[in-house]
Amino acid sequence: MKIGIDASRLRDGATGVGRYTEGILANLEQIMPESLFILYSRRECGFTLPSNRWIVRYEQHPIWKLLPTTYWVHYRLANLARSDDIDVFWAPNTFIPRGLPDAVRTVATVLDFRHILEPENMPPITLRAHRNWFESDVRRANRVVAISEGTSKRMQDLLGRRADAIALPAVATLPRISDSLHASQILAQLGVYQPFLLTVGRSPCKNLEGAIAAVALLKSQGRLADHQLVLAGAPAWVGGRLLKKRDSAPDWIKPLGHVEDDTLSALYSLADSLIFPSFYEGFGMPVLEARAMGCRVITTNAPELREAGGDDATYVEPTPQGIAEGLKLVLGRPAPEIRNVGHDWSDAAKAMAAVFRSAAGINAS
Repeated sequence: MKIGIDASRLRDGATGVGRYTEGILANLEQIMPESLFILYSRRECGFTLPSNRWIVRYEQHPIWKLLPTTYWVHYRLANLARSDDIDVFWAPNTFIPRGLPDAVRTVATVLDFRHILEPENMPPITLRAHRNWFESDVRRANRVVAISEGTSKRMQDLLGRRADAIALPAVATLPRISDSLHASQILAQLGVYQPFLLTVGRSPCKNLEGAIAAVALLKSQGRLADHQLVLAGAPAWVGGRLLKKRDSAPDWIKPLGHVEDDTLSALYSLADSLIFPSFYEGFGMPVLEARAMGCRVITTNAPELREAGGDDATYVEPTPQGIAEGLKLVLGRPAPEIRNVGHDWSDAAKAMAAVFRSAAGINAS
């Protein structure tokens, strides 16, 4: 079987859908030894090909390269794939290229419904693409995969279609920093010192303003006097509006931008708590990662985030007052143990492999 894959989100520094796609692809080599994989991308992708059964097709046309990613997938990707005689096409970012041969079976992954539930927190061009094509692509896909039970239920409620399978995100392959001194040295180079609280992700939906206001509220009450608030993640599409206020921001706010995996591991290992008060998520990978690294977690009381946080997280309303109350509660408890979260990327890859075979009409052996 030949499987074509939209690899446009696979790149150095990728977050969200890029990390999700990479986690699954890295495990398909062993799970689908009979298959060939062809990745399509408009620019260099950061995925290391496991064997000669993997090929990358890069966009070569200088004009097409200028298109925004979603528009490139919609209008151009099929031209690259037409001569490859693929059997199945996987759209990990939901959008299915127009113009694929009729014989190609399509699999779309649904990550979230931000364009419906949080449209004000999306870049205008991305929001326009979702409003134009998202629903029609989900409806016409031969198979649909959701990243959580909560997302599948929302799809049923909003579009009248239940997911054919669930492929849960798993913990990124973060290096284990077992030596706390080594972790402290990694962070000291960035100006991060204990004690500190951590946020991960910088899009407006992550509600960093709420996290900052909650910490400021507690500091005004004489609590958290020595704590930094560390912001890990590249600036959001709004141009890094929090960073624009850096000159007047309190010195206890420490924005780091994008961090490499060893730094992220050190942050999870030494943070007093992850604060992840997102307005909405399709799952919440930082919550899962923090749990696996033995970090306390405060996150929003929402079904998808409860799937990520399980019994380990403290759930709050995403208001400054709600987050502050959660902080007072969680910081009074011992840090949890490093734990196995119950599923890994091979489980997600097995789910995807079953869907690919089903879409192609191949019976599971």
